[in-house]
Amino acid sequence: MAASRCILAALVLIFVNTCSGETCEKPEVTHKLYTTTDGLIVANIAFIAEFDVKCRNGAKDLALYADVNGKVLPAVRSLDTSGYQVSWTEELSKAASGEYVIRIYDDEGYTALRKVQERCNRTCNILPPLSLLTVLMPLGTYHGAWVQSEFVAVLVAVLLWYFAYSSKMKLQA
Repeated sequence: MAASRCILAALVLIFVNTCSGETCEKPEVTHKLYTTTDGLIVANIAFIAEFDVKCRNGAKDLALYADVNGKVLPAVRSLDTSGYQVSWTEELSKAASGEYVIRIYDDEGYTALRKVQERCNRTCNILPPLSLLTVLMPLGTYHGAWVQSEFVAVLVAVLLWYFAYSSKMKLQA
């Protein structure tokens, strides 16, 4: 009877230890952004933000979430590196050059964020994030040339015809 209680207590401690997420104290975050820059053949622009988190207390394997323009997305842990990745898409007409703010939350911050958003109807972001990434997309998306190549070819052909016709008329006159 006493042995079963000890086993049960050990299992409970193991369960609590594995289920309780680590918290990151004073994180240092470095990030990179990859995005679609050619908008000729796509309907949506893809954004991929990769970031590394180093905690002062050495916490690893954190469950992180990202808030991008009011949408909460899970941050996926990379198998190759020790980093995380968040990806999202935006419609071509809405994606523009400028700053994109990504708020990174851990489990505790995400839970508190959801509670606050439920009370504020998903419009307020008053909780401080674990980290704040400001991503600059300087160039925007390429939508194609201002003048189509077919128009330029027709314009050149008309100009050549005009010069040839006017030269012919001058020679005949």
